[in-house]
Amino acid sequence: MLESRQRWRDFAVLAADLAFETDAEGRLTFLAPDAPLGWAAETLLGRPGRELLAVPEPDPFALRAPTRGLRAWLRRSGGGSACFSLAVAPLTDAAGRFAGLRGCGHDITEEMLAAEAQAVALRRAEALQMLVRRVRRAVLAPQMLAATLEALQTALGCAGAAVLEWRTDAGPTVTHRRGADPAPLLPGIAPYASHPGPGFPDGPSGESLALLPHAPADDRPQMLLAWRAAGQRPFDADDRHLLVALADLLFVVLGNQALQQRLERLARTDALTGLLNRRAFLEDLGRRLRRQALDAERAGRAEGALLFLDLDNFKPINDQLGHEAGDAALVAVAGLLREMTRPTDLVARFGGDEFALWLEGADAGGAAERAAALCAAAATLDHHLREGTPPLSFSLGCAIRRPGHADTPETLLARADAAMYAAKRAGRNRCVLDGPAATPERGAP
Repeated sequence: MLESRQRWRDFAVLAADLAFETDAEGRLTFLAPDAPLGWAAETLLGRPGRELLAVPEPDPFALRAPTRGLRAWLRRSGGGSACFSLAVAPLTDAAGRFAGLRGCGHDITEEMLAAEAQAVALRRAEALQMLVRRVRRAVLAPQMLAATLEALQTALGCAGAAVLEWRTDAGPTVTHRRGADPAPLLPGIAPYASHPGPGFPDGPSGESLALLPHAPADDRPQMLLAWRAAGQRPFDADDRHLLVALADLLFVVLGNQALQQRLERLARTDALTGLLNRRAFLEDLGRRLRRQALDAERAGRAEGALLFLDLDNFKPINDQLGHEAGDAALVAVAGLLREMTRPTDLVARFGGDEFALWLEGADAGGAAERAAALCAAAATLDHHLREGTPPLSFSLGCAIRRPGHADTPETLLARADAAMYAAKRAGRNRCVLDGPAATPERGAP
C-alpha cells in the first residue's frame, strides 16, 4: 500500500507543476512538489489557499464542481506571479458532504506571456493598418497630413496633436495641429528640440506629453507633439509603439508635402530670377480677372493694368561680356521689379529679356506713373552690373483692363505687347499706353 501511494504521488508530481488538496474550509492540507512556487510547503499547509492568489478572481479554491483548464495567477515567494492551468475536483466524506478539493496544474506563464505579446502585436498591427488605410484615402499631401493627425488623436484618445518646427533663432512654431491649442505646452518643449529619441514628459499642468523629434534633410528640426489632458492615463507601451509608427508615417507625409511644394515652386518660377514664369503669371492673372468680373457685377467697376517690359541694350551685354553678365543684368532687373511692386501685384519673367507686371487696381493714370517710375529706376541698375556693361533702359507697353469688356490674360498681353513695340519704335526708354486713340508716351524724366 505504501509503495502504491508513493508511486501515484511520483506520477502526480512528474505530471504536474502543482498538486494540492484542501479541507472543507479551503485550507491547504497537501502540496507537491516540496517547494511549490518557491514557497516552503510547511509555511502554506493549514493556511487558506486563496492566500496564494495574485489576483482575487478566479478563485480555484472556492470551486464546488469539477473544473478543467481554469487559469489562475498565483503568487511566487520571491515576488511576481505565475499563471497555472488547473484541473480541480471536489472531495466528499462518507456521508456525501463536501470535504475539500483536490487539484493539479501546469505552469503556463511563458505560454500566456507569449500569447499576450502576440495579441498585443496583432492589435498594434490592426490599429496601424486601420490608421494607414484612413490616411491613404486622402490623396493630396495636406489632406494626408490632416488625416494622420486626426487618426492619431482619435485612436489614442489625445486632447490634441500638432507638428512643431524650430526656425532659426526661434522656439517651436506650430505648423499643423488637431484638437486643443498646444500653445500652453510650448515653453517646456524647447529643450527637447535636439533630443535624439522620443520623450514622454509631464506638461506644466500634469498633462501626459509624447514628443517624437525628426531631423529632415533641410536641418530644420521638426517634432510630433501629442498629449493627454491632466488626469488621463499616461502613454503606455502600446501607445508609444503606435506613436512611433504614426510619427514615421507623418514625417513621410511631411517630406512628400515639402517635395510637392518644391516641385510646384519649380514649375511656377523662373529658375534664374525666382520670379513667376509665363504660365504661372497667366494662370494667376486669369483667376484674378475672373474674380474681378464677379466683383465688377457688384461694384460696377474693374481696374488693373498689364505692363509688358523689354530691356533696351540687352543684346550687347550678352555679345560683348558673355552670358554670365547677361544673367547678372536679368537678376538685377528682377530685384528692381520686386522692390517697385506691391504684394498685391504680379511680376514675371516671360523669357529672354521680357518681363510682365500686373498692377492690381491701377487705372490709366496710375499705370502711367508706375511705368515712368520704372523707366527712371532703370538708371540705378548700373550699380548692379559689371563694369563696362552698356546702360540698360526699359521699353514698356501698357494695357488697361476695360470695364464692360471680357478681357482675358491673352488679350491683355497681346495689347500690351503691341504697345511695347510702339515704345521701341518711338525711341525706347518709355512707356506707351494701349488705347483706341493716340496715347501719350511716358518715359524717364
